[in-house]
Amino acid sequence: MRTYKWMAAIVLLLGMTSCGTYYRMVSQVNSDGSMHREVYAYGDSAFLAGDRNHNPFLFRIDSGWEVSNLDSVVKFNCWGDEDKLNVKVCRTYPTVGSDSFSTLDGKEYSLPLVVPVEKLRKSFRWFYTYYQYTATYGELPDKGPVPLENYMNKEEQQIWFRGDQEALIGLNGIEQNNRLDDIEAKFWKWYNRSQYELSCEVILHFITIKGDTAFVHQLADLKEPVYGKYFSGKDTGDDGSPEEVCNYLDELSQTKYFSSLYADNKKPMDDLFEEKGRIAELFGCAVQFELSMPGRVVSTNAAMQKDESLIWKVDAFRLLDSDYMLVAESRVVNYWAFGITLLLILLIGGYCWRLYRKLS
Repeated sequence: MRTYKWMAAIVLLLGMTSCGTYYRMVSQVNSDGSMHREVYAYGDSAFLAGDRNHNPFLFRIDSGWEVSNLDSVVKFNCWGDEDKLNVKVCRTYPTVGSDSFSTLDGKEYSLPLVVPVEKLRKSFRWFYTYYQYTATYGELPDKGPVPLENYMNKEEQQIWFRGDQEALIGLNGIEQNNRLDDIEAKFWKWYNRSQYELSCEVILHFITIKGDTAFVHQLADLKEPVYGKYFSGKDTGDDGSPEEVCNYLDELSQTKYFSSLYADNKKPMDDLFEEKGRIAELFGCAVQFELSMPGRVVSTNAAMQKDESLIWKVDAFRLLDSDYMLVAESRVVNYWAFGITLLLILLIGGYCWRLYRKLS
């Protein structure tokens, strides 16, 4: 499937509960600062038979990972969507952040979604020992040729990509719906413009290769009129592909130059367009990040807490506007500290009592 078709499909996921592929990552932080981690995915028959070239995970499986097939396919409910899992990898880190994930060869652009920067701070405070954990997923460096800020301000981005409820406080259902409709319209304008600009970059590249200077200028002259007539009012997932843009350029200019250019260079133009939009495949993946901390959790920004696990959803949409930081703090009771304190109180109290008796 070409990227421009894929992007049109995955962007629709913003309004749905389903996603392309889910992964489940379960991490246990231990009191000594080590971490045990398990990651679950759905592998094909070749991977289950031992062919690691069919890696179903987002990251490279090196020698540090122990791979095992599940006894049967497990149905996994992730944020209301059901997915299947049949394989897991696990490893134990001596310290949190000591070893990280590695991106797959040729997919280094997936680094923000695949490799979080993890830190654990352990603080001793006599009666309690505190554990402060953070995992930072970096902002996507490549968000296309059109800045999001041209269409959506920071507050709107936080609402649309992070589900920031504070910005909607005080609004009733009708007002919230109107606010979200307005933000959605801005998002689609950004999306359509981004797709259009990518296609124009590809078309310009091939015109330049041919050395057709006159049509370089014609493309520059037609660019805004074509967008205004055929794309600016769209609010659904039209692909905005080079083929479509070339046809519209010919229609407005009354020539056949652009469609002929595409016909003569169909595969390389599609390949270049796909290369420019390759990061789009990340939007079809999501990770359910589950974390267990030592002791009792005292603060977190987790979206959900189930039993002893803190749960976040991590996907590329949440990385569009800024870094996404997962935060959790827990504390463990130092019972020995309470014992020593009580003993000291008794000793001091006994000494004071003897002193009082002696003085009286």
